[in-house]
Amino acid sequence: MQLKKHSKLLGSSANPTELSLTIKSVGVWLIPALIAVITYFGWDITKNDLIELVNNLAILAAAVMSVYGIGRKIYYKLVRRNN
Repeated sequence: MQLKKHSKLLGSSANPTELSLTIKSVGVWLIPALIAVITYFGWDITKNDLIELVNNLAILAAAVMSVYGIGRKIYYKLVRRNN
């Protein structure tokens, strides 16, 4: 499956079958950036807080992917079928 064919944002410009390096990098900088913002405001962060943060981000990402997938399925099954 070529990601670039379906979404220009997700597909790699070097290899359309791979996920974009830009999208991959979000996973690398997101957690440290959130930690930096949280500590900037003077909040203490414990190991349990970090684990909870990662779990919540994973749940959020899964929820967004699920809603997008359901919406896409409905679109292709109902809307495109009628055209």
